[in-house]
Amino acid sequence: MKEFIDPKTRAAAVIPCYKVGAHTCDVIKGIDPQCWRIYVVDDCCPEGSGRLVQERCRDPRVTVLFNEINLGVGGAVIRGYQRAIEDGASVIVKIDGDGQMDPKLFPQFVASILSGQADYTKG
Repeated sequence: MKEFIDPKTRAAAVIPCYKVGAHTCDVIKGIDPQCWRIYVVDDCCPEGSGRLVQERCRDPRVTVLFNEINLGVGGAVIRGYQRAIEDGASVIVKIDGDGQMDPKLFPQFVASILSGQADYTKG
């Protein structure tokens, strides 16, 4: 069953990227349209994952952030969380850029948090 997110809810996705540029645009395409914004964090990727997303992805929800030094996946996620919070996100979902998580589950993750069933979800 598909969950519906109240349009007033600013639910965002954060995608840390390091050597996953070839997959990230497909991941973004799979994210439910109910997602308010998508933050792609290029963690000083030697393959230029962030640049690839900027060149190939036309989704207006996407903002690409670039770390000047590699902070690891945790640092990249924190950077994305910080920006999402600054922009007004009320719920943030982390999605891996390599496609190992199903981006179509975004509404279920958000619903679990908003309903109080969970403070944090992972799938």
